[in-house]
Amino acid sequence: MTQPDARAESRGWMPDFCSLPILGSVVATVELIVLIVLIAPGQGGWPTLRDLFATSFLAQWIALISAALLCKAGPWLARRPFWSGGVVATLIPAVVAIACSAIAQSLDRSLALRWIPAAEAPTFLLSNAVLAAVVGLILMRYIFVLQQWQRGVEAQAAARIETLQARIRPHFLFNSLNAIASLIRIDADKAEAAVEDLATVFRATLREERNDHTLADELDLVDRYLAIEGLRLGERLQVTRAIEPSLRACRVPALSVQPLVENAIHHGVQALPEGGVIAISAYRDGDALCVSVRNPKPRHASARLGGNHIALGNIRERLRMRYGNRAALSVDAAADYHAVTLRVPLQEGEGR
Repeated sequence: MTQPDARAESRGWMPDFCSLPILGSVVATVELIVLIVLIAPGQGGWPTLRDLFATSFLAQWIALISAALLCKAGPWLARRPFWSGGVVATLIPAVVAIACSAIAQSLDRSLALRWIPAAEAPTFLLSNAVLAAVVGLILMRYIFVLQQWQRGVEAQAAARIETLQARIRPHFLFNSLNAIASLIRIDADKAEAAVEDLATVFRATLREERNDHTLADELDLVDRYLAIEGLRLGERLQVTRAIEPSLRACRVPALSVQPLVENAIHHGVQALPEGGVIAISAYRDGDALCVSVRNPKPRHASARLGGNHIALGNIRERLRMRYGNRAALSVDAAADYHAVTLRVPLQEGEGR
């Protein structure tokens, strides 16, 4: 993770007011609001340059000091619960507005400018505080939504790249081609079927990623992948399936189960001299579809295998972007087995 990404992650829901683009947005937005307020009906005609300068100076003074405080307090506020942190973040511009307005009022009296009538001093302080709080709340909400959208776009692009990198493993391609080559003279029909399976798997990983397809589609891709790996691992690879037939028409994100099976082979069966059994199950849990992949694992996993968290993190990010907190990817790891369960909202689709 890069440093900017780490900083964004540490701030959570809190916008990054230390960012120059956001500071520029704050300055531009505040100046626009000043113009709207000054030319609004009931203000006594068009504002003079003096009114524009004085109001803009005070507003920008409040905005920049508030942004500086929110910049420094951002990591602390982000660690607070959303509502309590949001209230404090909203109160900061209000308090700054009161302090700056009081200073402006004091300077107005000292210099005898008479821009702020004494009788209107309480109203001046209160209205500036309320306006600063409202504008601050709107700005924080807008910047938060904008940042979430930008992070989502970046995460989607990164997830797609990681998918390609994680799926197109040279060892898988080379091993598959070697296995197919060894079959050509022995069993040409089986070799031809293996080539078709390999083409299907790579077509699924290289094509423009679809949002979802049916569980039957995903299981078909899994079966083709297992057929290829079966050529290499032979009897070491055993698979059991427990799939509720009524769930085969339900929709799941494309390439969400196959990577779990690939991990199960790469980190489980392949790492055991005697191999093992991969158990694939799909069942209904309330209004959710759950797909579980369980594999044995060596008691002392080799660090050189690596890569497990890349695929899981990729799938988690895709689930978060598509379903929010309605989907999850949970891991159950013990000394001798590893199980991953994909949970998505139950959605019917076209059956196969």
